[in-house]
Amino acid sequence: MADKFNSPGNYRIEVSGWGPDDSFFVEKTELRWSPSGDKQVVLRRALTEGAMIFVRLLGSQSMKGSVPVAYQVNGIQPMNCEGLCQMQLRQMQPRSKAAYSQAPNTRGSASYIPEDSFSAREPRESSIQLEPEEILQ
Repeated sequence: MADKFNSPGNYRIEVSGWGPDDSFFVEKTELRWSPSGDKQVVLRRALTEGAMIFVRLLGSQSMKGSVPVAYQVNGIQPMNCEGLCQMQLRQMQPRSKAAYSQAPNTRGSASYIPEDSFSAREPRESSIQLEPEEILQ
């Protein structure tokens, strides 16, 4: 996140993302970073296991405009009697270029099904047959 955010401790953060009901949320809370590397937050909402959230460090003027970092939610505890939910976080890493090159060629397609994708070199069969243009006199 930033140079001052690189060691265990408690950090004031802003968490944002989409809840299980597909509604966007923003919540200020504390990130607890243990010496063993575990990161935990407590939120006023329960999120689903594997959900992606964004964490932005709050604090001093030098931190103004810090960039949000993507985390995956893991190890969700049941909501307590105060309406707070504790969860573990795992920082997500960007995909490498190698991961992109191994993915199927889906430019222009959201499907990974081979028959749904085609290359420009191979004509795609169609149920519509084009007729030669008629010459009108």
